[in-house]
Amino acid sequence: MSPQDNIILLSTKIHPSEEELQSLDAQVALVHDWEAVARNLTERGVGPLFYSKLSMLSNRVLIPEVSYERLKQAYYRTLTRGMMLYDVFRRVADAFTLNGIRVVALKGIHLAEWLYQDIALRQFSDIDLLVTKEDGGRCLQILRDMGFVQSGDEILHMIDEKSGLIHYPPMVMNDVSVEIHIDLNRRQNLDIKKIIQCSERLTLNHTRVHVLELYDLLIFLCIHLDKHFRAGKVQFTCFCDIVNLIDIQAGEIDWQKLEIRCMLSRCEEMVYKYIYIAHKYFHARMPDAVAEQYAAYLLVQDEELFLRYLDGFRGTVSGVPNHLNNIARINGFREKLRYFLLVVFPSREFMVRSYSIKNPSLFRLYYLTRHLRALRGLWRMTFRNKNFIESETRTFGTKTDRAKTG
Repeated sequence: MSPQDNIILLSTKIHPSEEELQSLDAQVALVHDWEAVARNLTERGVGPLFYSKLSMLSNRVLIPEVSYERLKQAYYRTLTRGMMLYDVFRRVADAFTLNGIRVVALKGIHLAEWLYQDIALRQFSDIDLLVTKEDGGRCLQILRDMGFVQSGDEILHMIDEKSGLIHYPPMVMNDVSVEIHIDLNRRQNLDIKKIIQCSERLTLNHTRVHVLELYDLLIFLCIHLDKHFRAGKVQFTCFCDIVNLIDIQAGEIDWQKLEIRCMLSRCEEMVYKYIYIAHKYFHARMPDAVAEQYAAYLLVQDEELFLRYLDGFRGTVSGVPNHLNNIARINGFREKLRYFLLVVFPSREFMVRSYSIKNPSLFRLYYLTRHLRALRGLWRMTFRNKNFIESETRTFGTKTDRAKTG
């Protein structure tokens, strides 16, 4: 791997060992293009973590001033954004609590303060909160009363209606978005009511809320990462969360208990795969026997894809297959046609917002752009699926050959 790849991997831990810091320092000396490295660290969400370690590296003097300032700005931008989000979070959480609603803080709003212990280290752009399905509508009304406005459009509402609602369209006020979740994933068998009941009390930004219990948290982080991993939109922030949760909570994790929890949710393969990546590439702490057991869940094609992500790969995602599935589930020709027309020819508001059209009256001209993007996405997905099938075939053939010679 390149020095840039190694720097990303070695920067991830909040509390690196002395040996890891020495390895990171050695990689800093091997970089030839700091402009590219600083940009990639920032884009992957690792820039603030790397910047926080510079005072412990002797080779930091080799980093050009311009690149150093870029990393510094990433740290302080994250801090500034985090302070604004936590202020809104406090007011929203207090409002929900006053109305007797049990609210569970998810992802960045939970982890930046509790796990990272420095909100400048963990980038997050919005506030994710989990409530019961029964409380979802009340939460939206409370947010409206506070001045929030629901974003989204008719297409997104129909997609949620046909695919199953995970969270309501974001509620936005002053560039701050709040997502009210009533579920965590469509594909896994997660008991949301039980997860909320088992959530634990925690004080975040001087506000008493609930957070996911340790095993639910680890499972959720892996499931959330898998969604992005498969969609081609991996932010290394997701890996940072898993790596640091395992590394810092190593003494608290009962690996047999985690296995039982995963079996109940039918997500063993998914969770173990990312845990093993965290161990193999980021050196997250876990017993050797556990690491050896989980190694079998990391398939060759998944490992190759991870390394491509590490090197900067971003997949192309097309919503066409999901739209086709939704149309197939809709009853009645008229409703099918309505959905199709909404997707192919969205509203003026949707087009202006999605394509940043400066002259709204010209929004129809951008339909061609939308349709070409859809065709290009399908074309790339076709080749990606073809390569995946070929990879699966090679993997199966290798396993068969090994079995014959074994």
